Amino acid sequence: MTRHFALRAYIDMYGVDPFETDVGAYPSVTLIERGTSAVVRTATATSTDAHYLSELARDLSRGSGLVRIVPAPVAGEGPWLLRGDAREDIVRELEVRLPTLEVGGCRVGIGVATGADKVFVGQYNDLPVEESRKLPLAVNKDLVKGQLSWHGMGVINPWNDDGGLVDLGDFPRLAAYLRPHRELLERRHTAKANPESRWYKTIDRITPSLTWQPKLLVPDIRGDGDAIAFDAGAVYPHHNLYHITSTVWDLRALQVLLRSGLARLFVDAYAVRIGGGYVRFQAQYLRRIRVPSWDGLDAGARQVLSDAAETGEKLTPVQLEAICGLKLGSLGFMEEWS
Repeated sequence: MTRHFALRAYIDMYGVDPFETDVGAYPSVTLIERGTSAVVRTATATSTDAHYLSELARDLSRGSGLVRIVPAPVAGEGPWLLRGDAREDIVRELEVRLPTLEVGGCRVGIGVATGADKVFVGQYNDLPVEESRKLPLAVNKDLVKGQLSWHGMGVINPWNDDGGLVDLGDFPRLAAYLRPHRELLERRHTAKANPESRWYKTIDRITPSLTWQPKLLVPDIRGDGDAIAFDAGAVYPHHNLYHITSTVWDLRALQVLLRSGLARLFVDAYAVRIGGGYVRFQAQYLRRIRVPSWDGLDAGARQVLSDAAETGEKLTPVQLEAICGLKLGSLGFMEEWS
């Protein structure tokens, strides 16, 4: 696309309902033509009024008025950023200067998908299986304003620590619980390849050691990054939660950094927005977040992060600018996410 064609214009219609019937998505209008161009004309439509749209069309033709002129996308695998505002400038600046989360010594993963939560997930104390076959499970509602508050859910674990499924003959209570559900479990796509021996597997393999590992828990759909919570090693994440682990970073300090607007900055730049102003904090977007290396922070910056972790406060825009080395002016727009 970037070699042989040019993105001429892009109109974002988020929040506008131009359809005759109710739909669960918002449209955009994208104009791509054969040829080359150094710039793109972008606009955000706010109405379906005929007079307004005619004015917007004229401005797009002239490159003036309601239209922004932004640099054209370049060759590469990264998504195209077309907002053309200060937030995008900051993202680009950070991408040049700082490493990604995973390059900086973190690992991003997603919680377990079972394919049959009605069977595998329930109140931990009520799951009628051997103690070794269940784990405390964290779900979305357990994360409130950066705190983990476990509501007692659990997940049944049919996996050995070495990665294979357990022998049901070794766990009579597990076998007695699962066998009445066999027909349901066999119908899942994940079990169809080998229904005789793998009918009771979960979609994702469960690695129990993750339960006891310190981690940050990130809910999928939220309006900001405020709910990112620290788990000292008590729960296993459900599939609507992402987790960040690290042997390099102080995770409480990283939590402060991400909750202070940095996570939302990157996710908002790259993710598709859905109704209500929400964005999805999925792994593909979390992996784009840039942070300073922990080893590269001076003693003063580490102390600021440690103090904020103790008090539960977020960094001010000025503190965030100092820690990330920004020189692009105020990050006051982040206050709306605080």
